[in-house]
Amino acid sequence: MNRRSFALLALLSIPLAAVTARAAESTPSSDVVMRALESTLENLGRQTSGKPDAPYFTSLAITDERSTMLQGTHGTFAGEQHNHHRTGDVDLRVGSMTLDNTHKLRDAGWFEQPERAQVDPPLTDDSRVIEQSFLRSLDDAWRTASRQLIKIRSNDAVKVDREDQSADFSPAAPVVATIPLPDAPLDEAAWKAVVIQASKVYLDYPEILDSGVQLVSDTTQHWLATSEGTRIADGHHHYRVATWGTAVADDGMELQVYDYVDVATIAHLPDAASITQMAKDAADRLVALRRAPIVDPYSGPAILRGRAAGVFFHEIFGHRIEGHRQKDEDEGQTFTSRVNQRILPDFLSVVDDPTVAQRNGIDLNGTYPWDDEGVPAQRVSLVEAGILRTFLMSRSPIENFPSSNGHGRRQPGMAVVPRQGNLMVEASKTVPYDTLRKMLIDEVKRQKKPFGMIFDDISGGFTFTGRSEPNAFAVQPVVVWRVYADGRPDELVRGVDLIGTPLTTFERIMAAGDDVDVFNGVCGAESGWVPVSASSPSLLIGEVEVQRREKANDRPPILPPPGM
Repeated sequence: MNRRSFALLALLSIPLAAVTARAAESTPSSDVVMRALESTLENLGRQTSGKPDAPYFTSLAITDERSTMLQGTHGTFAGEQHNHHRTGDVDLRVGSMTLDNTHKLRDAGWFEQPERAQVDPPLTDDSRVIEQSFLRSLDDAWRTASRQLIKIRSNDAVKVDREDQSADFSPAAPVVATIPLPDAPLDEAAWKAVVIQASKVYLDYPEILDSGVQLVSDTTQHWLATSEGTRIADGHHHYRVATWGTAVADDGMELQVYDYVDVATIAHLPDAASITQMAKDAADRLVALRRAPIVDPYSGPAILRGRAAGVFFHEIFGHRIEGHRQKDEDEGQTFTSRVNQRILPDFLSVVDDPTVAQRNGIDLNGTYPWDDEGVPAQRVSLVEAGILRTFLMSRSPIENFPSSNGHGRRQPGMAVVPRQGNLMVEASKTVPYDTLRKMLIDEVKRQKKPFGMIFDDISGGFTFTGRSEPNAFAVQPVVVWRVYADGRPDELVRGVDLIGTPLTTFERIMAAGDDVDVFNGVCGAESGWVPVSASSPSLLIGEVEVQRREKANDRPPILPPPGM
């Protein structure tokens, strides 16, 4: 049984469910942690030198994550979380760059994939204890890697020749760098007051069953040391202020509206008045959605506003140009043979640039200085004037693309694969949004459709990229409008999923607006959940397809809210 290729983009909203122990107040020392990693690598080299299948490459990493979550609901303080944990990673390769233990075992099922070595470093900066935490994992990793290489060599001996004969690993220049993490004290008392005050908004909406306003503060520090000489210590802050509400329509459909702002510094967070207004806008939208009609399955012209268009491209394009999918023969390989061919209209280009911190004044989630293999982040021009030029690459080569372009990424504890960072759609020819809307109505009339659609906001989406299932995508809009050709007012609708297949949909992009908006979220795939952004101008598409969304069948609550 082959593994299914599946990717998911989401806001990752997690309401506060429990209060956990407060994190330790000590600040990690980069020098102590790095020295421990260096000493561990030196010890491994001494112990394995001259032995059969000695590691030719080893990478050790520690990720220290601290988070604070403050939540208000219905005008009260709902609680707080303070978490602190560290994850260690061991990436060990035996064999050679041409063929090593990471090579895919063909026709293997889930249970044939070796488990990754687990490392739980201490929260204290004790070099001896840090080294000890890696020792057993390194021993397990080496034994597992040696066994896996034997399987791979046998597997290759009895299988047909691989379509892609490229190596399993590529050289990369070592990087030595330290970026101090600036202090960012959070005034918790002040922010508790803000989330409490903003959450009072929902008391005026009896139809809303549950709601909240939340501030999440994350601080991440990362250390990476490799046998090649890379030594990187860096970190970053991330903040999200969010609000959500849930309701049930009369037909049983469960509805949620979630709005948020992601920023890289405290100074970029919205003020209290803006957060209160964000909660009010979310509440108004949710009540309107509860009363909106459900859309029947439909195909016809539509506009994807900036955020929706960004998610659309992340799903149907971005995952299909990740390098490992071009090499894996279980993948659909939609674009593998399309390099230097036209795949988009000539007015569209696509880049992925983790070095950019903002677009259109909005902080981008997918920004980083080095990827998780220690390769400097790079701007990658994927599509130039509609022509596909390259793929997102880690240090695992593919045919005609022998080196990394700084996109090897992972969630701590997972194996690295090429992933998106800041995916940006750029248009060389645009029209004002009002003109784009008029073009939509003209296209509705030309196709003799009763209406077109505007996808105004989005919550996420997912896609399948493997050969064992349809190469389809589904984008999950929140705010969708029917736009009538006869001049009737636009009508808000609900219960819609935007579906389709990539090549057909790309061929029907007709025009781009002069606006740009950004979707910030996290993306889940083979290497876990990583922060990403997707940005785009609004796009007019000649034909999209929607289906009804899954819904529950329970009636709305019988008891009224307290005090009603």
